[in-house]
Amino acid sequence: MRRFEVLFTSIALIALAGCTSTTDNRNADGALVDNTKGVVSTTTAEPSPVAEPSVASVVPPGFESITTADGRIRSYRIVDFSNGEPAPLLFVLHGFGGTAAMMSESSEIDQTFADRYDLYPVVVYPNGTGAESGLPQSWNAGGCCPFSTFDLVDDVAFFDQLIDALTMEYDVDPERVWVVGHSNGGMMAYRLACELSTRITAIGVAAGAMMIDSCSPTQSVSALHVHGELDTVVPLLGGDIAGIVFPSARQSVDVFMRNGTGVAKLVSNPAWTHDWQPDWTALFAEFLAAQ
Repeated sequence: MRRFEVLFTSIALIALAGCTSTTDNRNADGALVDNTKGVVSTTTAEPSPVAEPSVASVVPPGFESITTADGRIRSYRIVDFSNGEPAPLLFVLHGFGGTAAMMSESSEIDQTFADRYDLYPVVVYPNGTGAESGLPQSWNAGGCCPFSTFDLVDDVAFFDQLIDALTMEYDVDPERVWVVGHSNGGMMAYRLACELSTRITAIGVAAGAMMIDSCSPTQSVSALHVHGELDTVVPLLGGDIAGIVFPSARQSVDVFMRNGTGVAKLVSNPAWTHDWQPDWTALFAEFLAAQ
């Protein structure tokens, strides 16, 4: 019954969210900026053995992979602008039902740093879990989203392990490890800032929410939260959507500010929807470049 309820919630969320897309809206000049710190069967059958997924079956072409402590094969795509120099490490996280490839296409955030700010980060687009079982991909951000929450996927440990691996392979600046996430990915960014503050130094949250019960970063993490007033998937003012209760964007920022020591800022706009907005790429790039 529990799995059926979660499946229903997943379908409802996909129907609400639709596909991540790029839309044209007015720029951030008009944005509000807040700097406040029963079927019964009589026969039984032995279940067929389930084969373990192979790397080739769960890692898309052009992606790299890592196997976590719980035996999961996790995939990610790297766009390296560093040219061997000490560089920021930027993770960009898709939303519920999305993919790393979709997020790369919709955000176009990697090239923005080089074009506008003369910054050349190592940009990583990871995939959540779910695709290996034929389910929508998600991140375990606490109260959202299935099926990663139902399966108790330890995404915090995944990022901790991935940072270790990437630091060994690339010349990463440990003072500039950033996470930008959309929707469920933004919720995951909040969780990483709260529970992995020894590694993460700044986050960008797009149309997300704080979905964990407590947030106690041990080191300073800065945050920029952007949200649209036309968002009906994760409403700006919060609410119960498809059985998931979201706090408001203001509550999320306040909780983060109350427990952290970094700068947290909320920017909203009456023209923004839940889909990734072109303005967000520029806002996140400007915010992170100043860190």
